Amino acid sequence: MDITETLQAAVHSNNYWKHSDFSSVIEVLLFPYHTNIEKETEKIAILNLENKTVGYICLNYPLIFIEKLYALQVKNILHTFHDIEYIIVDTLSNPYLSVDPDIYNAYFDFMENLNVFSAEDFYFYNVN
Repeated sequence: MDITETLQAAVHSNNYWKHSDFSSVIEVLLFPYHTNIEKETEKIAILNLENKTVGYICLNYPLIFIEKLYALQVKNILHTFHDIEYIIVDTLSNPYLSVDPDIYNAYFDFMENLNVFSAEDFYFYNVN
């Protein structure tokens, strides 16, 4: 699944995301979800439901990777945040995402294979 257009939309949309909306999204998701991020050193929050990681939320851009099973609930909880771009995946570990290298490399950290990667790969290459 090519995520180039979704990434472009996210990086060009909301200038206030990192400075205010990101924190508001984290607060709104606190029940039933739990998030984990060190804002001083990390650029992606882990979204957990109980003990399972179900998604990732980018700090710098309004971009959320979310497993299909939880996507509708998360979208409903965050319905007032109109600029969020969602990448809905079957599982976070399924390597079937792709992106245009020129777009990806302009905004995100180096990742080896931009033709086949998972949401989990995106997290690990971009978290710090």
